[in-house]
Amino acid sequence: MTQPKGLRPVCELPGPMTTCDLVRPHDLSPSDLGQWRDMIRATPDFRSPLLSPDFTQAVANVRDDVWVAIYRRNGQTIGFLPHHRRPGGLARPVGAPFSDYTALISIPDPAITIAEALRLARIDRFQVIGLIDPYSVFGNINGDSDDACGIDLTQPLDHIPHKHAKNINRLRRRLEEQHGEVRFITPDRNPDHFETMLRLKREQARTTGLHDFLGPTWVDALMRQLFAAPSEGLRGQMLTLTAGGKGIIFHYGVRLGDVMHPWISSFDPAFSAFSPGQVCLMGCGDALKGDGVAYYDLSTGEQHYKNAFGNTHRVVTHGRVYGDTTGGRFSARTTAWARETGQYLPPRIVEITNRLNRRVDQICALELNAPDRLKGLWRAAQAMPQRLKSPEGR
Repeated sequence: MTQPKGLRPVCELPGPMTTCDLVRPHDLSPSDLGQWRDMIRATPDFRSPLLSPDFTQAVANVRDDVWVAIYRRNGQTIGFLPHHRRPGGLARPVGAPFSDYTALISIPDPAITIAEALRLARIDRFQVIGLIDPYSVFGNINGDSDDACGIDLTQPLDHIPHKHAKNINRLRRRLEEQHGEVRFITPDRNPDHFETMLRLKREQARTTGLHDFLGPTWVDALMRQLFAAPSEGLRGQMLTLTAGGKGIIFHYGVRLGDVMHPWISSFDPAFSAFSPGQVCLMGCGDALKGDGVAYYDLSTGEQHYKNAFGNTHRVVTHGRVYGDTTGGRFSARTTAWARETGQYLPPRIVEITNRLNRRVDQICALELNAPDRLKGLWRAAQAMPQRLKSPEGR
């Protein structure tokens, strides 16, 4: 096992001996993998496929900067923190920005703070996306709150307001009258549909001025690797809505067990008059249940329609946390100063600055070399006037 230069297992916390080992995902022992999965089973909040060791290993197949911090106290494993180690003491959740949730996967009440955990792993700054923190390891990160939605398919799907459901049923009838029978396919293994899904999403990104998040080599490899994965274990899964046999909207993401987490929703703009996204989310329940899906995790973003269809909601937080290190403390002070200064700026300037910062961070998470980052930042600067005229999309 190769560890980052200058980093070795350490014992720095007072009291019971707590250590941190940095391990490559494919070097995790059977015991490590078993304990990680036991922690997920013991805490339902950790059941997302994105928090599984399988997802960490899948990302490690396409990127070489993936590590797992394993925390032990007196020899007992208390938690796992999978992450990308980036230059300058920065770390991000595995798969960012596709890692819609961040957590330190742990035993109940692990009695460690995130500042201590990062110090042990020699991390100064850690980006947090959709914080899942059932045992208050992270505490109050002073970030941006967001609403994560999902469809619990084990519950009656009668939560959509009657008037809204009536309008969607009308759109579905019009779609069938003009284009043929509406059907759902899941899992859709059609490679032509897969390529269409990718193409439509990339075209939408270009049209709306978003960064082409499917363009980076590692992202393309991850999507294709997951799509080709066996039906057992972690795999990519696509849900397709067809009309008259033609695919018109595609949801694609990752599935593990009975939980599916879609990342991508792309549709043929020729059918936009029929609101295919709403038709899909209102009608997909039976097809997903028939395929054994118990929970369809819609995560955050695009709240204008996700809130209407999700029957579960929880507040998550996006932000940044800091290690109890020299670099971490300096970064925390700098961030606090910038936040305080922002209080005296006009709200519109603060909004523009925050959106720009989010865009820059997403580009830096996606593009792994300087030339591609510069290209992405240049395109983002050109598209910013267009993006500021409309609500921020995902």
